[in-house]
Amino acid sequence: MIIAVPGWATILLVLLQLAAAVISSWLAWPAWAAGPVTVLAAAAVVTERRRWRWLLSTGHLAG
Repeated sequence: MIIAVPGWATILLVLLQLAAAVISSWLAWPAWAAGPVTVLAAAAVVTERRRWRWLLSTGHLAG
């Protein structure tokens, strides 16, 4: 079931998922495997900025 949440909550959930991916990869894998996860998470943050700005601009619900 999909439940719409405010834009700020969507952004928080995405950041939480990315942080969990980066932290757990560094704890579980060698550096050569965790490094690319960190790079991909950083790329996701960069590419999501426009969407996040839109979500925060008028209190959109994401769902």
